[in-house]
Amino acid sequence: MRNTHLGLGLLFVLMALVFAISSLVIIYRPMLNTKPTDTESTLKLSREAAANPRAAAMELMTTHGMKGELRQIREAGERVSFRIVRPGEVVDVAYTTSKGEAKIKTRRHGALETLVQLHTNHGLWHEYLPSNIWAAISLLTSVGLLLLGASGIYLWFAHHSERLIGGILLGSGLIFGFVTLLLTRLQQ
Repeated sequence: MRNTHLGLGLLFVLMALVFAISSLVIIYRPMLNTKPTDTESTLKLSREAAANPRAAAMELMTTHGMKGELRQIREAGERVSFRIVRPGEVVDVAYTTSKGEAKIKTRRHGALETLVQLHTNHGLWHEYLPSNIWAAISLLTSVGLLLLGASGIYLWFAHHSERLIGGILLGSGLIFGFVTLLLTRLQQ
């Protein structure tokens, strides 16, 4: 059991650190320089691509190197807008179907903000393959950290001389966690 506990800790320590650092960035974001860089450009879409937002996004991804997941498609008459999103970059695209001239606003984030976006990436099924891989790694890490905690509690319980101090630490950790969770919910 000790080797299992050690192996789980070594296997998932890097991901735990990524989530710890991104949590600190979320908390201290106002003090950090996480301002993105914005660029704007205009591109001409083909007539076929301009007729359909998904086709327009695919054309932008294949011919102009944009990568990510298609989100927030909005159509209002001839006006079409959507986003191509990946951690660290958001591309806002707006065009009219008759002209096919797309106005593109690209927002690139630094490493710290990219960590936050990875931390808050939800779901397992994305159109963007790297997001799916990240989601699977996150799920595996969550399960691994739960197993790490369970094996640690088992090892602590197996050592009779350390039960009192371990019980105090475990109980105070649980109380701290619940109080912190309660306080964060009251703040919203």
